[in-house]
Amino acid sequence: MRALGLTRSFDLWVDEMVYARLGLTVSQGRLPHLDGHPFFLHPPGGFLFNGLLIDLFGLSGNDMDLALALRWGNAVLGAVTVALGFLLISRVSGTGIAAGCATILAFDPFVLRNNSRLFLETPAIAVTLAGYLLLVRAMSGRGRVPTGTAIAAGLLLGCGVLTKDATVVLAAVPLVLAVVWKQTLHVREAAVVLAAGAVPYLLYLVVVLFNGLLGAWGHAKLDGVERMIGLTQTTGFNAPDTPNLVGRLIDQIGYFGTSYLLLAACPVVGVVAARSAHPARRLVGMCAVAMGALGIYAAAFGTFEEQYGYGVIVTGTLALGAAAAELRDSHPRLVKPGAVGLACLIVLTMALGIRVETTQDNSIQAVRDWVRHNLPADAKVGVTSNTAQWAFADDPRFGVWPSAPALRDNGATYILTHDLYTEQGYSYAKISVITWLRGNATPLATFTGPTNGDTVLWRIDPATLDKAAVQGVGS
Repeated sequence: MRALGLTRSFDLWVDEMVYARLGLTVSQGRLPHLDGHPFFLHPPGGFLFNGLLIDLFGLSGNDMDLALALRWGNAVLGAVTVALGFLLISRVSGTGIAAGCATILAFDPFVLRNNSRLFLETPAIAVTLAGYLLLVRAMSGRGRVPTGTAIAAGLLLGCGVLTKDATVVLAAVPLVLAVVWKQTLHVREAAVVLAAGAVPYLLYLVVVLFNGLLGAWGHAKLDGVERMIGLTQTTGFNAPDTPNLVGRLIDQIGYFGTSYLLLAACPVVGVVAARSAHPARRLVGMCAVAMGALGIYAAAFGTFEEQYGYGVIVTGTLALGAAAAELRDSHPRLVKPGAVGLACLIVLTMALGIRVETTQDNSIQAVRDWVRHNLPADAKVGVTSNTAQWAFADDPRFGVWPSAPALRDNGATYILTHDLYTEQGYSYAKISVITWLRGNATPLATFTGPTNGDTVLWRIDPATLDKAAVQGVGS
């Protein structure tokens, strides 16, 4: 499923190219660097993985080429996540329910999109689930977690945090809850896991300290925490001048309807599973409770970005399996309607997942292909998004010139726009620019997809552009 539309069904996003470049710097034997400066907004786990892939497979090219190539690593880790989910739920709920939950993870459109782009959540959640699988295997066996297993699980959980800081909510909060709720874990077991989990990040901090960069790391982490808890709102649905969340959900329900159901169900099924008499089921439930609470907080107060939903959906799906087992064991009369409901969810999820994978959404790559064969060598093109800025950064014909005065001043008579991206307030250009272009410029190439809407390369007559520049169109 992840290979089906990997390079044609998910338009490039700026973060992918940033992460690809950071992985390239790691492959060169350095700490992650961006534009000559150390990068500390995210820890290096994902960049270490990408750097390893670059070295192992001899990957090269510009940021776009690297991002598209490195997507295969995320796709493989996404498939591994499905397998880990099956193994984990089969331990607490049986193979039938586990197969259903794994099918949801395999086809859920939001999970597919995240696994098919070069985002940090996929490797972070994959390695964290591996740690919880070790704990669940031990708890569903003898009921006690051997020290060696606790250490191994902790190291895996710590590697998840080393990939993305926010993963600490999934890696640590459920363990603390497990100590205080029905003694799901003994204090000593949780302490060993947490102590081992701190090791990967501490080793990273030692390297940072050795390089004399602890102050820079501290400033970046403070900025990151302020963004996460909502003190600073620069991105996400709670930031000023961003799309209305409800409107955005309605617009995308035809693609991610089942994902919305899983997001809403996560804390509910988490509570159901956490009330189980089985310790391993309780631990799975507490993972969903922790991630569901994070999702609720992010939606209400924090920096609510779409990728935060990935961990919520994954843990919610696992808790759904644990809750289904509780229903089967405690309320046998509800087994048949519950099975019908789960089957309907699976079928609908598969349908939406197939739709997402087979919908063409690769406007940035299509523009690049068109430009290679059709754009004059002396042309100048203004880009209006940070994604296009990164995608064409190695082509001197492209620059960030999103208004008529900027185009005129730089001798540019072409401009690349994305109407949906601009309407949502993410573009360098104002929507008035697109409105003006529709009445005064010639569209040379148009590519349509759900990420950016209509991506259009326009040609503007120089005399018409001069008049628009005098009028200040787009300024």
